Amino acid sequence: MLIIPSLAAAALAASSAAAVAHPAAPPPMVVTVTALADVSPALVSRVLEEADAIWQPAGVVFVWRRVPLSAATRLDQDPFDASSGLRVVIGNAPGTLHDNLMPLGWIQFAHESPAQEIYLSYRNAVAFMIESAPVTGVISRMPPAEKEIKLSRAMGRALAHELGHYLMASKVHSRHGLMQARHTAYEFFEFSRHGFEIDMTERQLIAAQWHDGIVASR
Repeated sequence: MLIIPSLAAAALAASSAAAVAHPAAPPPMVVTVTALADVSPALVSRVLEEADAIWQPAGVVFVWRRVPLSAATRLDQDPFDASSGLRVVIGNAPGTLHDNLMPLGWIQFAHESPAQEIYLSYRNAVAFMIESAPVTGVISRMPPAEKEIKLSRAMGRALAHELGHYLMASKVHSRHGLMQARHTAYEFFEFSRHGFEIDMTERQLIAAQWHDGIVASR
């Protein structure tokens, strides 16, 4: 995604002049979640909890609707019904390399509007963790619980980032915090969520988008 800071400034300037320093939080958002069979339900729960923890200080609440893969329509097989709202798919697709880096998650944009699906790559998260052994430790020597916790941190933080693109209806990245284009392995896997903060400008932009009915009407 292109880094064009001027777009974020323009969107904020276009928001309501009545915006206050602490914008009202949007209503809870229902998000459908589908995962491949080889991704454990416990891992999925941890991923969603991590995303919740990042967005909670901004007052954004998600209601996760877990749906088995057998009962869901896959976007790569048939068009996903956009009327059902945002969906998160956790699978093994590799995605597209950016500067020779594997994406942990992505959301597509068409005509400057985000699609209704966020994809998280379990496969890429595992590969990233293996490559980050100096930070995470050797994955093959970890107890299953430790591996799951560390993977869920990275995947949950990647999900939180993609949710930001959706909520702000923008491909723009910031210089700091959750919406910066790149995070280090240390930031993705460490216990602290330092580096994944949501600043006031971003909160106001989300409030403006919601107020205008853009997010709710997608």
